[in-house]
Amino acid sequence: MSDYISSIKSIPAPRHRVYERLSDLNGLASVREHLPEEAKEKIQIEPIDRDSCAFVIPGAGRLVLHIAEREPEGTIKLATNQSPLDLTIWIQLIEPNASDTRLRLTLRAELNFFVQKMIGSKLQDGVEKLADMLARLPY
Repeated sequence: MSDYISSIKSIPAPRHRVYERLSDLNGLASVREHLPEEAKEKIQIEPIDRDSCAFVIPGAGRLVLHIAEREPEGTIKLATNQSPLDLTIWIQLIEPNASDTRLRLTLRAELNFFVQKMIGSKLQDGVEKLADMLARLPY
């Protein structure tokens, strides 16, 4: 089991608005607009419903995520249910001041030693980029 943790990102919005936006996966398709151009060519996002979505990555396949748990205005836990990798992602939100939400992502992956050595640094980089992108969304 390997954990990849982003740095803490600051979002200039109240925590309840950030939570509402991120806890409804129907709106995740709009996230694609905020991806860098090279990522837009590589990743497709398919909303399925409020609780699940799919990421289609050429060469890697289809990764379906669903919300496994919601802690109102605090944590959103996403897990894979159709994926070549067993992944869990936690989105953690805290609000130190009104209209200042802090976000941190944690990705836990079930990887064997060799796969971890091959893609571990890419997963860490991906978690950091995803956290940056989520912090830049309009709330």
